[in-house]
Amino acid sequence: MTEKELKIGDIARLTGISEQDVRTLVQTYDSLFTYRTIGRVRLFPPKAVGTVHELIELSGRGLSPDEIGEEVKSGRKSAAPEEPAGEVGRTAVPLPPEVAIDLGVMRDTLARQERRIARLVEDLEREQELRIEEIGRLQKAVEDLQERLSGQQRELGVVAEWVDYFDRQMDEVTRPVLERVRRTVAKKNDPGQLSGRSG
Repeated sequence: MTEKELKIGDIARLTGISEQDVRTLVQTYDSLFTYRTIGRVRLFPPKAVGTVHELIELSGRGLSPDEIGEEVKSGRKSAAPEEPAGEVGRTAVPLPPEVAIDLGVMRDTLARQERRIARLVEDLEREQELRIEEIGRLQKAVEDLQERLSGQQRELGVVAEWVDYFDRQMDEVTRPVLERVRRTVAKKNDPGQLSGRSG
C-alpha cells in the first residue's frame, strides 16, 4: 500500500474530535470504513478522514444513523430538513459535531478535575495527619506541665508546713524572753515596788 495509513489517533488529530468519538463512529458505521488490523491496531486509508468529516456533518442535520449511512454510501448529501423528522422508529439521535467535540473536551476537563481533586484529598489527608500528630504533642506537653505543676504545689505545701512549724517554734522560744523583758522594764518604771521590797 503506497498511501500512508492512519491510526485512530491520527484521524482524531486531523478531524479535531476525540479518539473515543472516532472509535464510536467507526463502530456505528463499520461498513463505511475500510481498514486492516495489525494486532490490536487498526490502520485506515487517508480517505477515512473524509468519511469522518462527512459523518460529523450529516449528524448535525438530524438524520438517523441508517439515513447517514445511506447518504455516505450513495455519495450524495441531502439538504437539511426544514422541520425535525417525527419518525418513531429511530434508534439514536446523533449529536451535532460541535457537541461531540465539546463532549470530548468536557471529558478531558473532568478527568483533569478528578486528578486535581484526588491530589487535594491526599494533601488534606496528609495535613490532617500532621495536625493530629501536632495535637498529640501539645497534649503530652500540657500533661507534662500539669504534672510538674502538681509536683511544685506538693513541694510548696511541704515548705508552707515547715514555715508554720518554725514560726510556732520561734513563738515558743521568744515568748519567755519577752515576758522577762517586760517584767524587767516594769520594775524599773515602778519605784514603789522597789522600795517596798527593800523595806
